[in-house]
Parts: sequence; structure tokens; C-alpha cells
Amino acid sequence: MISALYSGASGVKTYTDAMTITGSNIANVNTVGFKYNRANFQDLLATSTQQGTNIGQGVQIGNIQNIQTQGSLEITELETDVAIDGKGFFTVKDKFGKSFYTRAGNFSYDKDGFLATQSGRKVQVRDVDPDTLQSIGNIKAVNILDQVDPPIATGNGVKVGTGINIAANLDSNAVTPKVEVDYENVTSDMYNFSTAVTTYDSKGNKHPLTVAFRKIPDQPPQINPQTQQPIPGTAITNNWQWIVLSPGEDLEGGNPTLKKALGGGFIEFTNDGRLAKDYAGVIEQLPPPAGSPPNTPPGPVQMSRKPKDADATNQVSVNFKGSGGDQIIGISLGKGSNPEDPFDTRTGLDGLTQFATDYKVITATADGQIAGTIENVFIRSDGTIEGAFSSGNVRALGRMALANFKASEQLEIVGENMYKETMGSGVAIHDDPGKSGIGVVRSKSLERSNVELSNEFVKMIELQRSFQANAKTVTTADEISADLVQMKR
Repeated sequence: MISALYSGASGVKTYTDAMTITGSNIANVNTVGFKYNRANFQDLLATSTQQGTNIGQGVQIGNIQNIQTQGSLEITELETDVAIDGKGFFTVKDKFGKSFYTRAGNFSYDKDGFLATQSGRKVQVRDVDPDTLQSIGNIKAVNILDQVDPPIATGNGVKVGTGINIAANLDSNAVTPKVEVDYENVTSDMYNFSTAVTTYDSKGNKHPLTVAFRKIPDQPPQINPQTQQPIPGTAITNNWQWIVLSPGEDLEGGNPTLKKALGGGFIEFTNDGRLAKDYAGVIEQLPPPAGSPPNTPPGPVQMSRKPKDADATNQVSVNFKGSGGDQIIGISLGKGSNPEDPFDTRTGLDGLTQFATDYKVITATADGQIAGTIENVFIRSDGTIEGAFSSGNVRALGRMALANFKASEQLEIVGENMYKETMGSGVAIHDDPGKSGIGVVRSKSLERSNVELSNEFVKMIELQRSFQANAKTVTTADEISADLVQMKR
């Protein structure tokens, strides 16, 4: 009879504990990412009688199983709310560097700008290679809000798309200005047309430059004095000069009241208005005429035409104020063409043209950018955290590292929606969302608890009845024991 008492008592205790588990499930019905627990019962060790039969000694909870089924997703308004659609776990670390795992993606930024859980554990990510867009390196926490998009200086034009790029039509009917160019103080009456372009130094400061175009008057060919015939190639037709100008106040040592020429060159068009050739220009002061007496002042400052390779890049050098040194800026005016080369596939129409129509700028751009601060953050389905910067760029800041386990139900529950790995669960296997069946992430979403209230209510009734039955076993065994005592009396 004592055994019956113990069997009933084990049932009372076991179903009390099971009711606690069910109560916890119901209590967490609205807990983000919560996975319900199930009590798995097993009988206690039986005793053998002399007749070879076994008599049970009651019941116990063999283990508490954490059921890792997918919860439904709830749409939210916060970009930092992230749900996993699949079987992975977010990896987070505490201030001591200890790893934890969670399905609760209701993240927010901490005081230092890191993406973190509500308890302050930092979300772990991997770097993203900007060229291959593949995840690289070890997992780590990334400061999101303090990210800066570094400044980029306007390029030297060697790489396509860098430097200043201009496409425009220069009116073939334009007349050469009467005022000669003063390269130390260029004014608007010294050129026909101009366009302004914003450039950048290595620190991200903006600097306005002007590219001006001056028509060169046509000149007939030179005459050979011996043959009195024109010398081929000496005629000048369809030629222009281009000059890059900067306000003096923007230059180291510059005169703030003047606009200085930084450099330039010469361009030549075909009779049908296509860009054919360009020449480098060198601004230099001419020496005194040959045979001049001593102390003769030098000649004027002029731009001399220098032949250059057809594929060479036009460049100017500038020392912007506060930039720390000279900067080489490329100037692209088009690829040009060679009408005399039957194998030349260039059209000569991709940059500057010279048609009998008004001056019109098609494009006038320069690469480079200011330093950008972060304005918005987006989280993609592959876990990539992208930052939108004030510079206009969008850049990957990292990619969430999801963890998977061979036996995730064996993870240890440590509270605050956290798990940690155990010998039974195996070590965490990290991968990118969308790979290895680990699941994808959904921003502006949260995974609801997988608790089904109807099932829990049924369990509660079953446990109540089981508790009552075992309590009845205890009271009945007690009554029988009392009767036995009375019989002895």
C-alpha cells in the first residue's frame, strides 16, 4: 500500500510540474519568437514480484521538449524588427563575448549605435565584400549608426567615368572673342561658352570649376616660299580652345577676386561637326625674343599646343585650399574619331560636337563625393544590412549570421528569449540567410509564439483530470491503510 501512496504522490508532483509547463506556454502566447515546451512522461522503475511480474512505481517527467516549429509572422513598421522564415537562429553576444541564440528579432539600436536585443546583446554579422557581395571574415558586432561613407576625390580620368566628363554642342557660327585670354584672371568676355561642374577633393570638400570654350579663328595654310604652294596640315579650321577655371578664393595662395586658369587644351572638329583631334595645352610664359638685350622682360603667358597620344587622358593639376596638396583631375570631352582611318569605329559624337546650332550642354558631370552620414537602414532577405548615406550611396554594412544546429531542440533555454548551445545540440553552424536551408529573414516582421491556445487548454483539462485521479489514488491508499490499522486493533 505504501507503493500505491508513492505512485499517486509521483503523479501529483509530475502533473503539477506539467501544469507549470502548460501555464508557461499560455503565459508566453504573445512573446516574440517563443517556442512552446512539451512535457514527455515516462514511468518510474518497476519492482519485480516473486511471480515474475513487474509493478510500476509511478510517473515522472522524462524530459521537457522545446518544440521548434515555425511561428506565424506579424507585419510591423520598424525596419529593425526582423523575423526568420526558416529554422535558423540569430546569433548575439553579451558584453563578455559569450554567444547566445534567439528567434526573437525585435531588435533596436543601443546607445553606441549597435543593433542589439532588448536585453542589450549585440547582433552578430559578417562583412560583405563590396566586389563579390559575398560574406567574408568572422562574425562580429557592427556599429550601424556611426557608419560614415568616406569621401572620394574627383578622379584623374585614367579610369573610364572618373574626372570631369562633358558632352555639349559648340555653335559652329560662333565668333572668336576680341579680348585675349589672361590666364591669371579669366573673364567671361574671353571665351564663347562655359559650363560649371562641382568637383571634390580627398577630404570631401566641394569645389566649383568652370570649363570654358573659346573659338579659334580659321587660318589659311602656310605657303611654301619655294613652290608657292600651300603647306599641307598648316591650315587651322574648326578649332577651339578649352580652359579649366577656378575661383582664386578656392586655391592655395589664390587671389580671391580673380578666376585662374588651371590648364586646358585644343580640340579640332571635322567639317561635318565631329570631334576629330585634341591636343594638350601647356600654360607657360614665353621667353624674350631671340637676340633681345639683357633685362628684356619675358613675353606674355600663353597656352601652347602640345601633341599627345590619341588615347592619353586630358588632365589638369590643382591645389585646392585646405586639401593638403596637388590633385590631378581628368577631363573627358569625347573619344573623337579619325575620318581618314577606315577601321576607326568611333563616331566622334559621344562628347563635344560642332554643329550650326545653339550651344547646348548635354552632360557635365564629375565623379567624387562628400563624406556621407547614415540616414536610413534597410535589411534584405539575405540578411544584408544596407545603409543609405547622405552622400547618395547605399552600401552593405554587414550580413546577419544565422546559426543552425543538428539538434536545436537540445538547446538550453536561459531566459530572455535566449538559448545557448549544449553537448546535445552540437556546435553552431553559421551561414548566410537563404543558404543551406537555414531560412531567410524578413524585415518589418516579427515571429509570433508558436503556442496554440486551444491545444494548451485541452492539455490543461487533461492535466487537471490526471492530477485529480492521482490525488484520488493517494487518498484511497490512505483510507485502505487506515482500515488495515483498524483491523489490527
